[in-house]
Amino acid sequence: MIGKVYHNLAAGSCFSKRWAGRTGRFLLLAGGLAVVSLAPVGSAWFAGCVSCGLMMQLAGFLFGRHPVWLVAVPVVGVSGWYAPVLLRLCDQLAIYELMLWGMLAMFVRSLRRGQVPLVTRLAEAVHGSPLRPDVQRYTVGLTWTWSVFFVLALLAPFMAWLLAPHEDWWRIPLRGGTVLAAVVCFMVEMMVRRLVIRNYAHSSLKQNVMAGRSVFMRKD
Repeated sequence: MIGKVYHNLAAGSCFSKRWAGRTGRFLLLAGGLAVVSLAPVGSAWFAGCVSCGLMMQLAGFLFGRHPVWLVAVPVVGVSGWYAPVLLRLCDQLAIYELMLWGMLAMFVRSLRRGQVPLVTRLAEAVHGSPLRPDVQRYTVGLTWTWSVFFVLALLAPFMAWLLAPHEDWWRIPLRGGTVLAAVVCFMVEMMVRRLVIRNYAHSSLKQNVMAGRSVFMRKD
């Protein structure tokens, strides 16, 4: 009995430590991102904010994973102090590209042979399995469509930099343009879905959100 209680307490303690570590890293990353993004350009403390924010982000990403953070964090901090504008821009580009690469990887991996397309998994989380054949085909096509969207979003800043008539237009995707485009595409797709798939109990926005939570939070 005592051994079982001890085992449960030890397991709970390990879980609490892991949860605290993940929460701490997330807070460092989010806080560092906020400090860098919201720092007013030209102010007396701009360089200090960028330097501090970059160190917070790198510490949150590397802390507890690799001892290189002991060297990398000070180096990034000094670089941010002496070149705050350049390092801020590099930071924003890196975060933008990494987030989109992560989304693209999830969608593309699910299209490999033997895998279930991601949108199909989302539909099955709402409607159960197996799906109706036309719904199955639609979800596979939609997974491909979102994969193409993320490829275009990844290329958008560079294409705008090369082709846009104004030199600052390439910053639009980084400043919320891609998020706005994704929201518009999602809303349009919800309307198209109801026109293409007839005689079907379509999911609501709340059901879509809950399905996404159940799928993306799975360990496998």
